Amino acid sequence: MTRAAVVISLSLTCFAQTGGVVPEWEARRDIPSLPDKIRKLLPLLEQLQPEEWVAKGAPDAYVQQWKSAQTEVGYLQQTVDSLAQDPYRLTLALDAYFRLQAIDTRLANLVEAIRKYQNPALADLLQSMAAETGTVRVGLQQHIAEVAAQREAEWKIMESEAQRCRTQM
Repeated sequence: MTRAAVVISLSLTCFAQTGGVVPEWEARRDIPSLPDKIRKLLPLLEQLQPEEWVAKGAPDAYVQQWKSAQTEVGYLQQTVDSLAQDPYRLTLALDAYFRLQAIDTRLANLVEAIRKYQNPALADLLQSMAAETGTVRVGLQQHIAEVAAQREAEWKIMESEAQRCRTQM
């Protein structure tokens, strides 16, 4: 059985050297930088005044969307902190990706309200900063795809080795 472990280890080493997932040290370095652009959104979100929008005729739902966007940014930070500690944990990477999507959706809804009820320039600024998160999302999406591909390759190697061991026994 130790021979199987050596084969798996060598195969994974070859896989890592020929592409695949970035080295763990590099992932640990890059992942914490993911929410930097998101963090820049917080001061803008704090400038919003959805209660005043409601007084001007906006639906009450904007207040909840605003609070939800702020909360989601906090959750994203926690998720990315956990992901930085364990960069190959696919569930954390997916959670961060979906949180980014949720933030983008909430911001898209808020931008129109800001434009109409508060300040068109602030809406444009928030929209441009939200667009910058697209690069973050693409990088995270690539990381997820790489980790998933590596996990599939590992599984195939382990499956073939297990089958070989069963055949030998």
